[in-house]
Amino acid sequence: MSVTYTGAASGRPVRRVRHEVKDGMAVIVFSAVSSTALAGVLLLLIRLAG
Repeated sequence: MSVTYTGAASGRPVRRVRHEVKDGMAVIVFSAVSSTALAGVLLLLIRLAG
């Protein structure tokens, strides 16, 4: 007979859906900010060179 343990029983906290969503939103925000910053730097370089 095999016994499976949930995260709480094995000592690790259970990750809830809201934690997954929070992590996903952090990735989305970081990606948007870094893409915008890169576009701004490229635009600035183009204007300074031209």
